[in-house]
Amino acid sequence: MSVDSLESLRLVFKRVFAKYYLDLHSPVIADPTEPFAACRAYLGALRTRLGREEFMRRLDDETTHLAGHVEQDLRHRLRGKDTGLSYEDLEDRLRECFEHALGRLEDGSRGIQVE
Repeated sequence: MSVDSLESLRLVFKRVFAKYYLDLHSPVIADPTEPFAACRAYLGALRTRLGREEFMRRLDDETTHLAGHVEQDLRHRLRGKDTGLSYEDLEDRLRECFEHALGRLEDGSRGIQVE
């Protein structure tokens, strides 16, 4: 996997997560399906690139770093508007996406199992 494709997955995740986060703070129903899938794709590719051990060692830093990037993107996009968005809440929602994605990566499931 090339660095470009990993970076592309990261950018896709940032874009869909930012939309999801804004939806959480609006009257619309926030659907986590797309950000959870994008997060799983990104973290899966990152884990493949780094190896499981190094991936787990870097995960907390990646979460914090990515939350800062998304916050900066949102502040730039919403410049001049009183949004009431907080970094702590954004990071918490991002961690939820990461935890969901990690759970899916760990159990190896590809979708909902129907019996």
